[in-house]
Amino acid sequence: MPDERVGRMGDRKNAGPGMAEFSFVRSFRRYGGMRYYVLWLLNNSPMKGAEIMDEIQKQTMGWWRPSPGTIYPLLSTLERENLIRRRSDLRYELTPEGRSEVGIDAGQSESNWNVERIVSDLEGYITYLEEETDNALPFLKRIESVQERLDKLLERMHGGK
Repeated sequence: MPDERVGRMGDRKNAGPGMAEFSFVRSFRRYGGMRYYVLWLLNNSPMKGAEIMDEIQKQTMGWWRPSPGTIYPLLSTLERENLIRRRSDLRYELTPEGRSEVGIDAGQSESNWNVERIVSDLEGYITYLEEETDNALPFLKRIESVQERLDKLLERMHGGK
């Protein structure tokens, strides 16, 4: 009997977890996405392996929870590469080399890194809005409000000049 969740040409419709999820996860792992995701999570705070699995499940709104067979071998590899270390409370934390791997130099404060990331995200969002001007028109008032807030912020940063 054919699978009702599969449409024409094999497209999956509202299939939930299954082959589409498996394909994404396999691709994510193959291209090193999991490695950098775990390093990024550990940059936010030290975690145990189970806490990493919980956090990924939370951030994907329950869509995906990596297995211990994915997380613990990866943690061992990152530890061997001296990117993370296991603390006495069994939580993993980034080493200076690990911080460098995620783009934070030893002398750079985490708050500066977060601001840098936010500015980078803003640049990306603006680029998107430039490309999708017609779709952004219904939000013109909100975009103008954001512009006003940015103008005030810039004025404060320039010392009120």
